[in-house]
Amino acid sequence: MVILASSICTKSGKALASRQFVEMPRTRIEGLLASFPKLMVPGQQHTTVETETIRYVYQPIGEDMYVVLITSRQNNIVQDMDTLHLIARAVSDICDVGDQQDVVYHGFDILQTFEEIISQGCRDNVDLAKLRTIKEMESHEEKIQEMIEKNKELEAKQEMKRQAKFFDQQRREAAKRGFSDGGMGSSGSMLSGGRMGGSYEPLISPAPEPVRTFGSDSPPASSGNKVSSTARGMRLGRKPKGADILGAMKDEVGLAQDFEDNLSIAENEPLISTGFGASSTPAPVETAPARPPIDMKGVHVQIDEHITAVVNRDGGLEQMEVKGDMSLIISDDDYTNVQVSVETNDAHNAQVKTHPKIDKKKFQSSSVLALKDPAGSFPVSQPIGILKWRIVSGNEDDIPLTINCWPSPTGSGTVDVNIEYELNNVDLELENVVVTIPIPPGAQPTVNDVDGIYNVDRAHGVLQWQIPSIDSSNKDGSLDFNIPGNDAGLFFPVQVSFACKKPYYGIAVTSVTTPDSQDVEFSQTISLAPEIYSVI
Repeated sequence: MVILASSICTKSGKALASRQFVEMPRTRIEGLLASFPKLMVPGQQHTTVETETIRYVYQPIGEDMYVVLITSRQNNIVQDMDTLHLIARAVSDICDVGDQQDVVYHGFDILQTFEEIISQGCRDNVDLAKLRTIKEMESHEEKIQEMIEKNKELEAKQEMKRQAKFFDQQRREAAKRGFSDGGMGSSGSMLSGGRMGGSYEPLISPAPEPVRTFGSDSPPASSGNKVSSTARGMRLGRKPKGADILGAMKDEVGLAQDFEDNLSIAENEPLISTGFGASSTPAPVETAPARPPIDMKGVHVQIDEHITAVVNRDGGLEQMEVKGDMSLIISDDDYTNVQVSVETNDAHNAQVKTHPKIDKKKFQSSSVLALKDPAGSFPVSQPIGILKWRIVSGNEDDIPLTINCWPSPTGSGTVDVNIEYELNNVDLELENVVVTIPIPPGAQPTVNDVDGIYNVDRAHGVLQWQIPSIDSSNKDGSLDFNIPGNDAGLFFPVQVSFACKKPYYGIAVTSVTTPDSQDVEFSQTISLAPEIYSVI
């Protein structure tokens, strides 16, 4: 009970597209299709024709073409008719069934459709909707990967802009300090009235400094000396006397040295941006306290987790995955064969894997990560992964932070947008949370209520909602704003970023010991960060 071939032919029996599902030479299928019109009886309503060995099941498409299934006589004719109708509808989606040239032009697409419907002579469990999906070749995983790549590119561009802005501010501060310290010599009075800030001064200095020559040991003349009446302002295109090449080289070397010294000083002082004509004197500004350095012991444990969560705008969870690993960094030669004891509270059915050199049985029985070889050792001053885990969930309650975005057009050319967050996992403490909402280009939102602070980035066309900390005492909040527009879909996808010092997977290091059960002092760092966290 198999389908021998699926074909599209003309009324005269000429094959336009044909796919055989059993071993059959081309001359054989051409002969069968050529004899098919001769077997039809004019005026009959039947759509089947039989011979001694095979059955033709056909359906007209257009005015001069047929879709034909060549089957064995033992086949279920009802199933064959259903398959024939599905093929006819699929072909009409692919090409114009009234034009033979168009059928030939889309021949490969038609053959691919035949193969999707019939596999090895048997009908597959597909319908027209599945065929359209296969034809479009849409991949949800590919979309997620593209979103991840776009986010990485955007973060890289933003980081480059921040670094460029930082270095530009450093150069301007260093240049200002160089001018105020007299590093530019007599030219400083000319530039002080320009766009570099400061008050206006005349081009002619009341007491010009004499030109220094390379190798001169005599000190510069005192500013109290009488100025000659022949003193002139600086002239463009004319060199003053004594300003030879070696003297210019010495001045440039001195200026470069002053610039480097001022730049090193500026790195340790807060930078402020000054407007046009504003004073260049640095003002005291509040700076964020520097993160204290990690006090790494002889044994350091590092736990890193990355979460991917994609939720649709209706609240349904599209994808959630958490990947984590535990690494060990040994910086003391005496502790190269330590054992790490952990506690796990796995409420998410995580998939856990140990390093091939770790004793897996010992970990499963006593939750101790130790080397299989008692005489083996961990590498020194080199991080090595000893444990990995992966969590996949389709439960909406498993995502740590829920974001709901409700854009509602008012009907008067504006949209009311309400965004809410809720911390589902109260054991976590999220820091530096930033919710990024796309906004229409050039539109200015009017914020009515906000828990936290917000920033409008017109360059990227987004509104950034910043919440310093989200924990059990501050587990929900909202942002309301109104903005010109009519399309509610412009406010998606909503992107979320945060930092967390607690793992999503319930794992904790209880102790680190030597093989003879002596406790070892250790340090550890924990990081949970989103790879991609969005509402689409």
